[in-house]
Amino acid sequence: MTGEDEGPSGWEHHSRESMAALLDAVLAVSSDLELPEVLTRIVESACSLVGARYGALGVLRPDGEYLAEFVTHGVTDEERRAIGELPQGHGIVGLLIREPRVQRLREISEHPQSYGFPPHHPPMHSFLGAPVRVRDEVFGNLYLTEKQGAREFSEEDETLLSALAAAAGVAIENARLYASSKRLRAWSDAVAELTQTLLSGPQEQPALDKMVTLAGERAYAPLAFVLLYDEDGALVVRARQTPDVSPARASAAGWSASLGVGNRIDPATWDAITSPFVRGTNDTDGDPAVSKDVEILAGRSVGRFAIMPLGPGRDHLGFLVVVWDPGHDPSDAEVVKPLLEFGQHAGLALLAARSQRDQTLLALLEDRDRIARDMHDHVIQRLFATGLSLQSAARLAVHPTVRERLDDAVDDLDGAIKDIRHTIYELHRMPAGTIRDEIAGLIGDASELLGFEPTLLIEGRLAGLTDSLAADLVAVVREALANIVKHARATSVRVHLRCDNHVRIVVTDDGVGMDPASARSGLVNLGSRAASRAGTFEINPAAPAGTVLAWTVPAERDH
Repeated sequence: MTGEDEGPSGWEHHSRESMAALLDAVLAVSSDLELPEVLTRIVESACSLVGARYGALGVLRPDGEYLAEFVTHGVTDEERRAIGELPQGHGIVGLLIREPRVQRLREISEHPQSYGFPPHHPPMHSFLGAPVRVRDEVFGNLYLTEKQGAREFSEEDETLLSALAAAAGVAIENARLYASSKRLRAWSDAVAELTQTLLSGPQEQPALDKMVTLAGERAYAPLAFVLLYDEDGALVVRARQTPDVSPARASAAGWSASLGVGNRIDPATWDAITSPFVRGTNDTDGDPAVSKDVEILAGRSVGRFAIMPLGPGRDHLGFLVVVWDPGHDPSDAEVVKPLLEFGQHAGLALLAARSQRDQTLLALLEDRDRIARDMHDHVIQRLFATGLSLQSAARLAVHPTVRERLDDAVDDLDGAIKDIRHTIYELHRMPAGTIRDEIAGLIGDASELLGFEPTLLIEGRLAGLTDSLAADLVAVVREALANIVKHARATSVRVHLRCDNHVRIVVTDDGVGMDPASARSGLVNLGSRAASRAGTFEINPAAPAGTVLAWTVPAERDH
């Protein structure tokens, strides 16, 4: 029997084994879609394929000059901690960065670019490296050392590693696409969740809190703010997302209390912002005043920050601000672009929610107006006619008891007409909850009785206060003004209401003054209201004349 009839040669058998090993390695690196797991499988499969004791995959930064990540195999966690900092791209590690092609060395230390190893690093001699490309981009490099069973890696190892590196590139691209689709889905879910929250409830504050939480979480940022214009045109911090750490850790990291909800910043430097942007505090093309405001918001130095107007053009309602730590450079494709789109969607959703609430309020007012007209044109007229008829009947009544009962019925009808007219008046007023309008109405009523208009100053955000606290605020102002009208003989009155973490009402007049010890029952009730809310109530003389009434309680909001 000739040699041709014999079984496969040793070389053919080895070649088949190598191809089978390569196929197993390709299947292994393609069996997962999560990028960290894919990178780990690539290193493990490469070491197994060519018989390397140690392996690593160095992931390049976006600039392509240094390593952003170093995934290792064969080195224990204890050894990694002993070695210290991971390679940045010097020596043989940097050789593949500068020359992205397969490199095979018999002895690492003999290469002219060898940089040496740090202390506690395991000894390494033979080397085999190959770039991992994703399309035309070098994603990173495979580094394999210490060929097992031989002094150096072979040409066949080089060929196998090149083939595996090509398959690894495809697996990495698939993992990237999968991760990108997950991120886009997460941002889409965030937009849907925020929109639903804005449109489903009468209160705006829970949606603003959700807005900063979603933006911070999805953008991997420790700080996010919502700034909205108030009725006076000032920018007010309406929501704030902060690092989820203990106070001790936050202090150690340099986070201060910064500006909390309810604080204001000067809008002068922000009014020109009409489109979203991302910038660093040291960028020369930006407005340094805006960068300074962002650092004031954060209470510390920051890295990059994003500012997104909430709403289109110059008609926006305010801004969503996201702040990253110094040294953190978020990926434009993975973080910045979807964040800016989220800000645009959030602004439109906020506009839509406010428009919906305005339409609901308009419909309510129109319905109230219709009811008031019907009551005036029909109910009151019928009652009035009935009263006239009863008055005529009373004149004809002979029996005194009958005449008395008819007169009582007429008086009852007159009372009912007054009650209905009062109801009609209330129907024409704005719905409860608009505290500014309630207090402004009290100022207007007092003006008629005093002969002059008291000065009114309101600072801070009143929207969102609980109904019970809003009722107390109106009661305090009403009682203070009533006492001034009755007893003070004042020529000027000033009402100052400030709302941040506390609500403080200060009413000052220049009247004859009063003895705090002789406080009347109405003022005593104001003291009881303050005490029930863990607040304070004081009445002191003003200089040079008059009285200062101060009522302060913690702010309570519906969120």
